[in-house]
Amino acid sequence: MNDAVARAEKGVMSDADAAMVKVYCAEMLGKIADDAVQIFGGMGLMEEMPIQRFWRDSRLERIWDGTSEIQRHIITRSILRPLGA
Repeated sequence: MNDAVARAEKGVMSDADAAMVKVYCAEMLGKIADDAVQIFGGMGLMEEMPIQRFWRDSRLERIWDGTSEIQRHIITRSILRPLGA
């Protein structure tokens, strides 16, 4: 993560670097939100609880700015293209 921030500040961040950061952050946010709902059980899904909103927003984060699956394709392409694949 810090390496990606340093590359962005220098203006040398590649599409693959940005995709890696997006996937990592979206997936970790989802995991943390899922764990929080698990801890709170059924109450975690009630609309009155802020955890429900965090969980719902974390699902959307995987879609905004390109789905995690598209970001994975960008990463894979950057790895395989230099190999002639």
